[in-house]
Amino acid sequence: MRTMLLSIGMAVLMSLSAAAQDAKPAKAEKSQKGAGGGPSDEQIAEQLKAFCVKWMGFLETRERDNRKGIKWEKQPSGVTGHFVGYSKDYDCVLKERSSNGTPVATIVYKELVYEKTGASQGEADQAEAKVVDTTEVTEIFRYAKGEWVY
Repeated sequence: MRTMLLSIGMAVLMSLSAAAQDAKPAKAEKSQKGAGGGPSDEQIAEQLKAFCVKWMGFLETRERDNRKGIKWEKQPSGVTGHFVGYSKDYDCVLKERSSNGTPVATIVYKELVYEKTGASQGEADQAEAKVVDTTEVTEIFRYAKGEWVY
């Protein structure tokens, strides 16, 4: 399920990125070329920063959707629901180029499982969510054809 959601999210991000690339004037594209005809390492690093901000925005949207779609479970003590969220803090790092010269980067963040409980679904829905599990996630990206891809 998580892999499928990541794939869908990446498809959305890539289509947004492609649309943004198409919207740039040709002159701006030429001015961004490095000495070898492609973007410089500094430009690639700047694109990575923007890509990571978009990636985290995607996760923020997913968390909001997860919160809205909680599946409530009746317990002897009331009602419990869980949803997945994500840390706001992240590390986005440009790594050494791969053996074939391709720029590679990682983004590290935390995936959080939240729990909400209450005597009724309404009470549980209004309760403050508590973190019940945390997993550190590392995503690896590569730079290909002028953009960062998953």
